[in-house]
Amino acid sequence: MKKYARNLIYDKLHRGAVLCCVGLTLYGSLILGEHVYTYFTVVRPRIQANKAAAERELLAEGAPE
Repeated sequence: MKKYARNLIYDKLHRGAVLCCVGLTLYGSLILGEHVYTYFTVVRPRIQANKAAAERELLAEGAPE
């Protein structure tokens, strides 16, 4: 096998590996973005609502009747 042909094979393998890494990075970024969006739109408001309910409950217990 000629050295030129071997370099072409190595270049193609390297290009494939780089494209695979870029694809994994993009996929990971999408998954991370989805988790961040879900946190700020679903989880965080639920946590704040639970804290507010607990605070109202504590204030109701200590209020004179």
